[in-house]
Formats: sequence, C-alpha cells, structure tokens
Amino acid sequence: MILCKRQVGRWAAVGLALLLLLVGCSGLRSQVSQQWTHARQAQRSYHDGLARYEAKDYQGAIPHFARALASDPAFDDAEAHLAWSYYYVGDYPQATRHFRQALARQPRWEGLHTGLGWSRYRVGRYHLALEAFQAALALDPRYRDAAIGRAYALFELGRYAEALPHLEQLTREGERSAFQRAAADVEEVRSRFAWALYYTGHYAQARDEFTKGLRARPTWYGLHDGLGWTHLKLGDRAQAQASFQRALQLKPDFADARQGLAQARR
Repeated sequence: MILCKRQVGRWAAVGLALLLLLVGCSGLRSQVSQQWTHARQAQRSYHDGLARYEAKDYQGAIPHFARALASDPAFDDAEAHLAWSYYYVGDYPQATRHFRQALARQPRWEGLHTGLGWSRYRVGRYHLALEAFQAALALDPRYRDAAIGRAYALFELGRYAEALPHLEQLTREGERSAFQRAAADVEEVRSRFAWALYYTGHYAQARDEFTKGLRARPTWYGLHDGLGWTHLKLGDRAQAQASFQRALQLKPDFADARQGLAQARR
C-alpha cells in the first residue's frame, strides 16, 4: 500500500510537469505568434511609408513609418525614414529626436549622423551640427553630404579660414563631376566658397568664383551682390554699381545690395 502511494505520487509529479510544459509551450507559441504578427504589420506599414517617401510625399509617409515603429520599436530603417520625413517637411525638432533615437541603436550609421547634423543646422545650432557632421566623416571620410555640412557649419560659425579649403575641394569636385550632380548643389557650394574668399581677403579669387557662379545661375541676386562687394573692395566702383543694380532688379528689397550701391556711389 505504501509502494502504491509512492508510485501515484511520482506519476502525479510527472503529469504536473508535463502539464506545465504544455502550458509553457502554448504560451511561448502565443508569444512567438504575436511577435510574428507585429513584425508583419511593421513591414506592411514600412513599405506603405516607403512608397510615399519615394514619391516625395513626406507628410503622407510619416504616419506609416510611425505605425511601423509602434509595431516594432527597434525597426531602425523605419526610424531613419521617419526622421528624414520630418526633416523634409521642416519639423526639425522631431527629426532630431528620431535621428538620435536611431543613433542610440546604430551609432556607426553615418547617414544618421548626417541627418542629425542637418536637422541641427536648420535651427541654427551650428556647433552641434558640426559635431554630427564630423562624426559622420569619421565613419566615411568621402561622404559628400556630410562634408558639405561640415563646411557650411564652419562658414555659419564665422570660421571662414577653416571652411575655405573644404569649400574649395567641394567646388572643384563638383566641377569635375557636374554631370552627376545637380547644378544647384554645385553652385550653392561655390557661392559659399566665393564668400569665404571674400571674408578672408582674397578679393580677386572671390570675383572669379562669383563670376563663374553667375554663368551657371545668372538670376541669382546673391551672386550679383557678392560680385558687387568684391568689385568695391578691388576699387572698381562702376562695376560694383552695375552688380548691385542687377541684384536690386532681381530683388528690389535686398537691403545688402542697397547698402553696397550707396557705398559704390560715394
């Protein structure tokens, strides 16, 4: 009788263990199933957002990327695209937040550092923007977008002598491969290069770069203004007046050109 009780006890223990195992397996299956469902939902939302993003409908892409992250909070591609979408619609604080969240998981993704840099640049936080661009370039020294950002941030900080060699290199690279780059990109860089030359006292070189820029974009009033100031520094008042007048024809309320024209007429 004692032996039977012991056997019953052992079988009861085995049965209980099996029951617990089955319950545990069932719970695990349920958990895996939920994770799989969330992953599929995240992928669907991400691809819906990506279609809008590639069509440049950044505002329309935002809720899809946000839903993808709600289903999978560690979905780094969705986080990155959400950050860039906010950037392109001009919501730079939100872009900054999502770039930083993505970088917390992917600190070696140079594109995220660059996005963070531009988001900070757009709100005038040039020191922080410079740090982000330098972090991107430490990971990929040939990353042009980060190199442009670094040069622009140095320029905005008034560090023209430091910005000058970077802007010159970017300008020359753009000239050599202009067929691969948008003309606006090349001439935006050239404009800052010309102004950096002006601010560091290289007036003849600045005049040449402003002139080159105007050949590509003759209606850019800022280049006419820059050319006017360089002519003024070089002592050619007649040419300076002509440049400032052209700038004012293109933008009648341009205060800097009005100031320059007044000085050229003295």
